[in-house]
Amino acid sequence: MFLFCWTFIYSSNCRICLVESNNALVVSCATLILDNMKIFTKTKRINKSREAVLEFILNNHPLDCPICDEAGECDLQEILLNFGSDRGRFYELNKRAVNNLNCAGPFIKTVMTRCIQCTRCIRFAHEISALYDFGVIGRGLKMEIGTYILNFLNDELLGNIIDLCPVGALISMPASFSARSWEIKYIQSMIF
Repeated sequence: MFLFCWTFIYSSNCRICLVESNNALVVSCATLILDNMKIFTKTKRINKSREAVLEFILNNHPLDCPICDEAGECDLQEILLNFGSDRGRFYELNKRAVNNLNCAGPFIKTVMTRCIQCTRCIRFAHEISALYDFGVIGRGLKMEIGTYILNFLNDELLGNIIDLCPVGALISMPASFSARSWEIKYIQSMIF
């Protein structure tokens, strides 16, 4: 039961996966499925809600897609292509700036201003690695992902959060600025 509670604390943060169930908008990654439950994924209400959520996320997301290592593989770009708007209502001049983590390991480079607080990395650290030093600090605009105390996260599975991150907030340090996703040559390996 303890692990089950942690899942609900650190899920449904980004609100991109909204669905409609019983005339209510619910977050699909934190909703329990019950018998005879009707779920709608493509309605006008959901599309407008996702568009508004994406507009809110992009309010503080930096516009550094041309130099981002995740460009071409970014989930946020794919979602914006499907559900995004061509206009925005926010015209803030000052975007939120967050300090980079120095505790994520020797192979993980962090650019935390790109983070959209989806908490996928935290859920992986808690549920798979059983590492509880990694979490959310602050609320609202001051919310950051990091460690509760300044220590180095030492876990052999922590490198997997590079693939979990939907934006370029957690990237591979050895491969940083070395090649774009379309320049990489894929080689078939032997399967044993």
